[in-house]
Amino acid sequence: RPITLDRALSCRSAGVVCLFICKRCCGGQETPEFYFGRAVDELHERVDGRRAHFEAKSFEYGKSALALRVFEGRPDHFSGNLGGFHLCMVRSTRPRDLERAEDCFVWNAR
Repeated sequence: RPITLDRALSCRSAGVVCLFICKRCCGGQETPEFYFGRAVDELHERVDGRRAHFEAKSFEYGKSALALRVFEGRPDHFSGNLGGFHLCMVRSTRPRDLERAEDCFVWNAR
């Protein structure tokens, strides 16, 4: 099911449902690895917090759902940082509705 991105959003937007898509999977024959996330605060703050969990040597990837998905799902696609992903902003909503909005995207992506 196609997802429409909100091009009016930026890394300074808050209350955002975002989508990370593996760059190595894009354009290939397989369905790309993807992950929906949410940021109550400005998106760049949330992404900076995730970046710290992409250190394979530290084995702290379990503290980030995105890092866990990458390390367990497609470790061969791990580039050592978030540079291996396209980051898309999908929708902005009120903080109290954020989890529900994210769940809707996850459910519809199945």
